[in-house]
Order: sequence, then structure tokens, then C-alpha cells
Amino acid sequence: MNAVIDALEFRHACKKFDPKKKISDKKLGIILEAACLSPSSFGMEAWKFLILESKDIREQLRPACWDQAQITDASHVIVILARPSLVAPSNDYVKANFSRRELPEDATLAYIDRYKWYMETEVLPRMSTYAWCAKQCYIALANIMTAAASMGIDSCPMEGFVKDKVESILNIDKKECEVAVLVALGFRAGGQTPRQRHESKTLIEYR
Repeated sequence: MNAVIDALEFRHACKKFDPKKKISDKKLGIILEAACLSPSSFGMEAWKFLILESKDIREQLRPACWDQAQITDASHVIVILARPSLVAPSNDYVKANFSRRELPEDATLAYIDRYKWYMETEVLPRMSTYAWCAKQCYIALANIMTAAASMGIDSCPMEGFVKDKVESILNIDKKECEVAVLVALGFRAGGQTPRQRHESKTLIEYR
């Protein structure tokens, strides 16, 4: 089979981790590299990856995460932070991102104008900048889980948390970042639960 499909077949939402097994620094580094290499709309990369290794912090965090055991039993927990403050078209960060392409100044300004139009007409009428940035964070989340699975490392994406409490415990400056999603990483304890998926023919349409 294809290596990516192999990884996806291995991956499942692991609910029970072996707390005695730890991910090596080398493998964690590969997972984080996959996160940082993830694509994002307009190449904004408006995210940050907070790695929770501290047992004390995770014990504090667990009640705010619906008391899910993954928070304390997994080898590592990654909090993916959205950074909506960066993506306003007037922000110097936006111009700096477009300038990385090393295009002529007029072309860079044209890209910024197009980006401004997109944000004003396609994004903001439908969602907040936080929601738009969080959408990008989920691309990185998928890459984190696939990279982990390719090395036999289990994962569990986690939306079951009280956002304000998590941000308070982690002392997040909400002017700069907001929590988008968490992912627990480690090694399963016991067997994998049966995979439940709709048949591809019900999900794929050609036109």
C-alpha cells in the first residue's frame, strides 16, 4: 500500500495511552517539522505550537478538558494556537509574509490588495478572524497526526475542552493567541477500537 494510506489506516483517535511510554526527542522533532511545513491560506502561518511536557501543567489542565485521561496519560500534548491578531491586512506581518516571495514592490502590494479583498468579502462576512485562523490550524493538526502515525505513534485530536479555562491555566495572552485545538500523542494501551467510516462511494462525486 501507499505509505500515506498505511499511516492513515494505523491512525485512530486513541482514547487510552500507555503513560509509561514516551516519544523520543528525535521523533517529536519530526512531528513538529511536519506541523511547521503545513500549508495555510495565503501562506499566513498564523499559528503557534505549544508543547506540554510538564506533568503539573497537564494535571491542572485535565479538569478543563472534560477530565479526559489523554491529557495526563499521553507522552506529549500539543496545543495548537491560532494567532488572529496577525492577519489583519494592515498588519506588518502580512506584508512581511508576502515579501518573502521576493516579487517587485508593485506585485507585492497587488497581492496585499487581493488578500484584503478576500478577507473583507469572503472571510469576515462569514466568520471571525479567529475562526479563519483555526481552520488553518486544523491543516497542521492533520499533518501532525499523519506524521506521528507514519512512525507508529498514536494520537487523539481533542476539541472537548473549556476554551477560556484552558487559556487561563496556560496563561495565554488572548491579544496574541487563542486555543484552536489540542492533540495528544503517545502509544496506545490495549487494542484499537474498530474503525467506523462511510463507504467512499457515498462521499465522492465526480462531475
